[in-house]
Parts: sequence; C-alpha cells; structure tokens
Amino acid sequence: MITDKERVLLIETLGKQYSAKVSQHLQKLKIKNAIGKDYTTHSIRIFVNGMRENEKVEIAIMQLVNKTIKAKKIMQKKRKKLSKV
Repeated sequence: MITDKERVLLIETLGKQYSAKVSQHLQKLKIKNAIGKDYTTHSIRIFVNGMRENEKVEIAIMQLVNKTIKAKKIMQKKRKKLSKV
C-alpha cells in the first residue's frame, strides 16, 4: 500500500495531475488490470490514495517517481554547469 509519505512525494515529483503520467508508464511496462485492459486514471488515483492494493502497480508507480527524481537531479546539474560557463 502506498503510504501518505510516498503519496506526498509522488505529488511533489509528478505534480497534481500525476495519473496520466502514471498511466503512460504502466502502458510502457504492459501492466494491465484483471481483465487485460489499461488502468484508468481513476483506478490509479485509488491506488495512490491507498484505497486499494496492487503490489505490481505500486512498485511501478514508485519506480516512475524515482526515475523522475533522478532525471530532475541530472537536469539541475546540467543547468548549474551551464550557468557557470
């Protein structure tokens, strides 16, 4: 289950309209729901708010958060390096 702390980190990292980004990430990983369809933005919000558990989806969501954090750090380093020039 995604904790409140993780949820806050997710929103800070991906923004308040995170569900579309998460949906695209799940589609890339080919993670489908029980009937073989893509997860809806509504069902993603249910997972993020801790109302339903799905370990596979939750791990994929947190992987996206970590990937985004790393990408932002790399971008900050590049900007800092360019501003010194």
